[in-house]
Amino acid sequence: MLYAELLARTHYSFLRGASHPHEMIDRAAELGLAAIGIVDRDGVYGIPKSYLALKKHPKLKLITGAELTLTGFPRLFLLARNRKGYALLCRLLTASHEGQEKGKATLLWYTFISLLAVYPEGAQGLFVIPEAGQFLSEEFYRTLKKYFPDRVYLPLGRFLDGKDEQRTEGALHLSAHFDLPIVATNEAHFHLPSVKPLHDVVTAIREIIPVQKLGFKSFSNQERYLKSPAQMRRLFSDLPEAIENTLLIAQDCTFSPAELRYHYPSEWIPKGESAQSFLEKKTWEGAAFRYPLGVPENVRQQIGEEFALIDKMKFADYFLTIWEIVEYAKRQKILFQGRGSAANSVVCYCLGITAIDPVQMKLLFARFISEERGEPPDIDVDFEHERREEVIQYIYEKYGRHRAGMVAALVTYRTKSALRDVSKALELSPGDPKLTPLLEQISGFPRHLSIHSGGFTLSAEPIIETVPIEPARMEGRTIVQWDKNDLDAIGLLKVDILALGMLTALRKTFDLIAPKKALTLATVPHDDAKTYAMIQKGETVGVFQIESRAQMGMLRRLLPKTFYDLVIEVAIVRPGPIVGEMVHPFLKRRRGLEAIESYHPDLDSILSRTLGVPIFQEQIMQISITMAGFTPGEADELRRAIGAWRSMGSIEKMGRRLMDGLLKRGLPREFVERIFKQIQGFAEYGFPESHAASFALLAYASSYLKCHYPLEFVCALVNSQPMGFYSNHTLIDEAKRAGVKVLPIDPNRSEWDCTLEDGSLRLGLRIVNGLGEKVARHLVLERKRKLFSGLSDFLARVSLPPKALNHLAMGNAFQEFGLAPREALWQILSDQMLNHLSATAFQMSLFSGQANFSKGGEIFAPLGDYGAIAADYQAYGLSVRGHPMEALRKIKEYGIPTVTSAMLKHGGKNRQTVRVGGMLIVRQRPSTAKGTVFATLEDEEGFLDLILRSETYEKFRDVFNEDPFLIVEGRLQKAENLTNIIVNTVRAMRGPEQGLRVGSRDFH
Repeated sequence: MLYAELLARTHYSFLRGASHPHEMIDRAAELGLAAIGIVDRDGVYGIPKSYLALKKHPKLKLITGAELTLTGFPRLFLLARNRKGYALLCRLLTASHEGQEKGKATLLWYTFISLLAVYPEGAQGLFVIPEAGQFLSEEFYRTLKKYFPDRVYLPLGRFLDGKDEQRTEGALHLSAHFDLPIVATNEAHFHLPSVKPLHDVVTAIREIIPVQKLGFKSFSNQERYLKSPAQMRRLFSDLPEAIENTLLIAQDCTFSPAELRYHYPSEWIPKGESAQSFLEKKTWEGAAFRYPLGVPENVRQQIGEEFALIDKMKFADYFLTIWEIVEYAKRQKILFQGRGSAANSVVCYCLGITAIDPVQMKLLFARFISEERGEPPDIDVDFEHERREEVIQYIYEKYGRHRAGMVAALVTYRTKSALRDVSKALELSPGDPKLTPLLEQISGFPRHLSIHSGGFTLSAEPIIETVPIEPARMEGRTIVQWDKNDLDAIGLLKVDILALGMLTALRKTFDLIAPKKALTLATVPHDDAKTYAMIQKGETVGVFQIESRAQMGMLRRLLPKTFYDLVIEVAIVRPGPIVGEMVHPFLKRRRGLEAIESYHPDLDSILSRTLGVPIFQEQIMQISITMAGFTPGEADELRRAIGAWRSMGSIEKMGRRLMDGLLKRGLPREFVERIFKQIQGFAEYGFPESHAASFALLAYASSYLKCHYPLEFVCALVNSQPMGFYSNHTLIDEAKRAGVKVLPIDPNRSEWDCTLEDGSLRLGLRIVNGLGEKVARHLVLERKRKLFSGLSDFLARVSLPPKALNHLAMGNAFQEFGLAPREALWQILSDQMLNHLSATAFQMSLFSGQANFSKGGEIFAPLGDYGAIAADYQAYGLSVRGHPMEALRKIKEYGIPTVTSAMLKHGGKNRQTVRVGGMLIVRQRPSTAKGTVFATLEDEEGFLDLILRSETYEKFRDVFNEDPFLIVEGRLQKAENLTNIIVNTVRAMRGPEQGLRVGSRDFH
C-alpha cells in the first residue's frame, strides 16, 4: 500500500503553505509515503531545507518541483524528472519573475512555449500537472501534450467538502476529451490537520482581511493535510489508477538536489593552465612579494598543505574568482580587505585577498576549510562603501546576469512582526493569550526575500539552471531564490562582496596626504610609539572599531603596546568574553595582579598569548584538537555549535565531550568547568581571532592617520559619512582640540566635499541640511564660471531649496558678502526669486519662535554666542563658532557648573561628589549590563563617561532620553586610568524664567 503526494506546498509558498519543509518531510516519512513532491508557488525556495530534512529519511524520495503562474492560463505544477528538466524549470521560473513586480511572478504563454522549443531536452525532463478546474482550451492541452508527450496528468483531490463528485466528473470529462491520465493528490498545504487555524491566519495576512471575513478565500475544512497511503487509497477506491499514477511519476523522477554541483567561472584562466596550476602560480608570485627576503620554510609547508586540500576539494576556481575580483578593485584603486575566516589562509594572504599573515599570527586553517565538514569556505571581502556598487556591477557585467546573482536574505516572522500581523488577522489585542500558540507556530515563517548584505553566487554554467533568479527591489540588483544557509545545504559556493565605511575614509585620507607622503594600508608604519600613546589614552574618536565608550575605557585599562594587543582589544569588548567572565582575569594577569596557572605544556602553548584565558574561538578549537582528541572537522563542529547555543542547545553534546577529554588529560575539574562556562559565553557573540586581526589592522591604520594627519583624517571622515559611531560635530570638535583649524561654509570657496585650504579644513556643502548633492554641485559649477559678487548675485544665479537657503543664511554662510545671519535671511525673503511663495506664509514659517525683527526690515539685533551656535547646529549639525557648552556657561541664568571634563579627569578625586553639565552624545544599554545604562557627555574640553544604575535610569528616563543638554550630579569614580560618574540625579538645562529646555529643538 504505497502512495506519493506530488503536490505539497510549504511555507515557502509565502503565506500559502502553513508548514516548514522539515515538517512536511518528517511527516511524509512517518506516514510511509513513497515520495513527496514540494511544489511551492513560483519558486524552488523550499528545496534546500527539504533536502536537508530528507537526509534523516533514506527511504523517502524528494521530488523537486514548483507551481508556475501563466498569464491567462491555469497554473502548472512542474516536476523535475532529471537534471535537464530541473534546469528548464529554473529557467521558466526566472522568466516568470523577470520584469515583474516583486512577489507577482507570471509568464506569458508565448514565452513559455518559446522556452520549451529552445530547450526540448529540458521539456523531456519534466512532468506537467495543470491546475485543477474546468478549463477546456484545446490549444492549452494540445500544446502541453505536444511538448510533454505521456507526461501530462490531470490532478484530482478528494477534500470531503461536498464538491468531490463535481471535481471527479470534471476531471473524468477532461481526461476523456484530451486523453490524459488522472493523478491523485491531496494538495497538502500543511502537514497536520491541526495546523488549519494557522493556515487561516496566513491566508488572512496575505489577503489583508480578518480571518472571520475570509469566506471562500479559506479552505472550508482541514482536509488539505498530508494523508497516509491507506487514507488516500480509501478516498480513491473507485479510481485506483489515480493512486498508481503517483507512484509511476515518483519512480520516473530521478533528479536529486545532490546533483547541483558546479564550478566557478574559469574561462579567463590562461590556456595550458588548470585552475589548480594557475592558483599555485599566482600564490607563489604573491608569496615572493609578501616575503621579499625569502619564503620561510614554515610558510612553504603551510602553503603546500593548503594547496593539497584545495585541490582535493576542487576549490581552486573559487579562490581564483575572488582573486580576479580584488585585482579589478586594485586596478580601479578601490580599497579593500579580506576578513573573517579567510584570514586563516596563507593562500589568501599571498593572493592579496587578506592582509594578515596567518602563519605569523598562528591562525588555525581548520577554521577556514575542513575536509571533514565538506563545505565550501567563506571569503568575505570588504570594499569602500561608496564604491562597492562598482564591484557588484563589474561582476554582473563580467559573468552576465544568467551566471551571477546576489544571494537572498530571508526575512522571517519575529516577535514584533508576528504579533502585529497575527493580532490584526484575528482582530485581537496584542496582549490576548489566545495569540500565544499561533505566534509560536508562525515564528520563523518567511515573509519575503530581501538582498543579502553582499553575497554573490557565480557559475561557469548558467546559474539560472541551478537556482532561479528574480529581481530585487533595489534597482540594478537580481537575486537567487536561496539564502546563504540554503547554498550551504546544497553545497554551492558564494562570494561576499561587503561594504565598509572606514575603507572609504582611509582611501580618501591616503589621497589627501599623497602630496606629503605616499601611504597604503601595507606601508603604514608599524609599532609607531606616538600612535600607541594616543590609543592608550583612549583618544580614538573616529577611528575604526575602538572608538566606542566601552572600547575607549578598555584601551585605558589594557594599554595596548603591540598589534596583538589591539587584536585582543577588538575581541574582548564583546558580549561573549563579558558573559564568559574572561575580561577581569585577563586584565588582572596583564597587570601582574593574578598568576597565570600552568596546567599542561600543550595548553600553555595555545593560551600563552592571551595569558591563559581563552578569548578567541580558534583557541577553543585548538584545545579540543590538542587536548581532547577532536579532529579538525570536529573542532569546527564545536565552533559552530557554540554559535548555535541559544537557538539549538547543540553545544551541550560537543561541550561535554570536550570536558571529558580535558578531564582525561588530567586537568583540574575547576579549570575544565571554567573553560566550559567561557565556551557558553561565546554563544553571546564571541570574535574569531582571524576576524579580530583583520579589524585590528584597520583600527591601527586609522589610529595612525588620526595621530599624524588629523587634518586629512577628519576631512576624509566627514566626506565619507554616513559611517562610524559619532556625529560630525563630535568629529570636528575633536579635530579642533587636536589643533585643526576649521573654516566655515563659504559659497565662494566651499566644494561639495570638505577640502584642505592653506593648512585648514574648509567645510563642504555636503553638511548643509536640506541641500542635495546635485544642486550643490551646480552651485559649484556656477561659481567656477564667475565668483558670486554678493547675495543678490548668488540668488539670481543659483536656485536652492528654501530650507537650504534659510540654513545658509542663519549659519552665517553669507558673512563674506558683509551680511549678518538675520540680515541675509531678510534679503532672501525679499528676493523676487521666491515670489512663487507667499511672503507672509514663508516669513511666518521661517521666523516662528526664532527671531524678532523690527518693522520695515531695519537692522536686526546680532545673535548671541549661544544663538549663533544653535543656528549653526540647525543648519549644519555642527558649529565652527564654538562649542555649545562654552557659550552656555556664559549665561548665568542657567546655573551651569563651571566644572569641565578636563578638570575632573586631571584634578578630580575618587568618590568625590560632583555636579557637571554637558551635551549628551551617546546612550547605551547593553543586554549584558543588567539594566545599567552607559552614556557620554561632551563639553568644550572633551568627554565624560556616565553610569546610570537601572533604578536611576528609570527615575530620570524621560529627561535622559529627550534632552540633549543635561546637568548631572553623582559620585566620581577614578580607577585604572578611567574617570566615570556614577549618576544620582539628572536634570535638563533650563532658564529660571523661560521654562524652556535648552536646545530641545535646535540640537535634536
